[in-house]
Amino acid sequence: MGTRLRSNWLAALLLAPLCAAPAHAASIYSFVDLGTLGGSTSFALDVNMHRQVTGNAQTPIGQPNPRLNAFLYSGSGPMQNLGVLPGSNNFSRGYAINASGVVVGESDNNSSRAFRSSGGAMSLLPGLSGGNGGAVAHDINDAGVIVGASSNGTASRPVVWTAGAPTDLGSLDGQTSTPGRAWGINNQGQMVGVSRRDAGASIAQATLWNGIGAAPLNLRSLLADSFSEALAINESGVVVGAAVNGTTQFGTSIRRAVRWTPGSPGYQIEALGSLGLTFSEAKDVNASGQIVGSATNILGQAQRAFLWDSGVMVDLNTLATSPGWVLTSAEGINDLGDIVGFGTFGGSTRAFMLTTVVPVPGSALLMLSSLVVFATLGWKRRRR
Repeated sequence: MGTRLRSNWLAALLLAPLCAAPAHAASIYSFVDLGTLGGSTSFALDVNMHRQVTGNAQTPIGQPNPRLNAFLYSGSGPMQNLGVLPGSNNFSRGYAINASGVVVGESDNNSSRAFRSSGGAMSLLPGLSGGNGGAVAHDINDAGVIVGASSNGTASRPVVWTAGAPTDLGSLDGQTSTPGRAWGINNQGQMVGVSRRDAGASIAQATLWNGIGAAPLNLRSLLADSFSEALAINESGVVVGAAVNGTTQFGTSIRRAVRWTPGSPGYQIEALGSLGLTFSEAKDVNASGQIVGSATNILGQAQRAFLWDSGVMVDLNTLATSPGWVLTSAEGINDLGDIVGFGTFGGSTRAFMLTTVVPVPGSALLMLSSLVVFATLGWKRRRR
């Protein structure tokens, strides 16, 4: 091999890993198979700063009525089964976990009841008056304030639990007989979700509540008269979710991952992309503005997990080494950049976590890339 050929090969070898990982997402991930509760299936939905994870997983097939139970994964060892509320069928799901390791979610998928689990002890969160206790808890902040939905006997309403007591957050239309849901809360007490837009229309749109008792704010959609839904909010007030952005040739609404950012006037909405697929949805956002979610060509069936950072959406399957896996949905991201979700492995759906091992800022990566080029060119000139 000649000198020039050797130098070109060296440059390509040194630059290959840098070019393969975009500057906006230049982290080296360690892949973790979170396992199951003895069955074949598991789903990871949220992760805190201590890399504690919650979601739900299938109990052993040999047991009577094997179902999905809420779990707590604490960074090592097997999952802990959080169980179900008394009187529930053998189903529960952990939707969120805060910095103290408190998990919230739902128990029983026939008539859901909201729960809070701390130290492995699950307790019931009461529903709104008139709703026979029907409720689900979707998120919890570090102060222990919980948001979700509860029936008032007429409709499932967006609610917040403080000191264990539920409060109806209200909806954009000012009614108490129309459905809505609160999906996320930050440590500032801002809450997001969805509610009906106005009394004269059945359209539901993304909603922001700036505290208990505050009038709900319509975050609007990509199209004037179309559906949108907010799923998470970070400490800076950046909101993510999905909004309708047209229809397919078969008349199916196309939902696209979106971001709402505080601006003047009001919040500004932008579509984030879909990895070239038809549908996408943004599930979570961290303090750095990194967004995770899923994209698919088949409505209701996630096909590719994504990370969106600094204006670029990347398929997580290109950033993580996970032989035999297809990462289909990224559901949660913490402020360290760790990501949890689920994918397919061995024909089953399984929970995963990607932990950031060596985060590299985009500017540092570009500088490193330039240094490699200059060093290689200098080496080549010396050899000549």
